[in-house]
Amino acid sequence: MSSIIDRIVPKQRKMSTKVGGLLIIVGETMFLFSLLNFLMITRLQYYSSGDSFMRTLFPHYLFFLAALFIAAFLGMWLTYVYVFPSKQRFAQEQAIKDHRSPMYNTLLEMKDELNVMRASIEDLSSKVDSMEEKEQP
Repeated sequence: MSSIIDRIVPKQRKMSTKVGGLLIIVGETMFLFSLLNFLMITRLQYYSSGDSFMRTLFPHYLFFLAALFIAAFLGMWLTYVYVFPSKQRFAQEQAIKDHRSPMYNTLLEMKDELNVMRASIEDLSSKVDSMEEKEQP
């Protein structure tokens, strides 16, 4: 079964960072294009000849735009305060279930080793203390 999967899935290639870097840069700047699209769509919605509701509710386009930005910032605030912490906690709890995270497993091993080292240091410290007591008359 494993050999069939090995034949189907191609091996990854060692490459320079140029392709990955370009994709990351494009991905990180896409929100700028989204902002431009947002502005263009708001103008279409506000000045739509078939629907004058927005022009009635907001007498000027800048008021309409300000209301949209306030709604967007409110959404960002709610996301920052409630959604991000919940997603982080969920993702981290899922990662440590059933020993799925090698990093978490290594951290647990290191914690156990640290506890063993602390115990041996305490044992050595008590032995040194007892030897010092014996040497003093």
